[in-house]
Amino acid sequence: MPDAMHSDQAREQLSEQWMRERARRELVTDSLRAHLAEQPTPRAVRACARRWCTTVNYLADGVVAVMNQEHE
Repeated sequence: MPDAMHSDQAREQLSEQWMRERARRELVTDSLRAHLAEQPTPRAVRACARRWCTTVNYLADGVVAVMNQEHE
């Protein structure tokens, strides 16, 4: 039975991790949606979305650079 217990614990940990990640994603998405909704025109909404995409890609590049340094 130890394997079954370990499996249940692992499943529970994965479920908790998934819930935390989903909650974080929803918070971020809701914040982005609110910021986009504050824009005065459809064109401004698109421009704001492009800036957010650029920012997220910039952040991703930074995270990748750190990860690459850690694995050298």
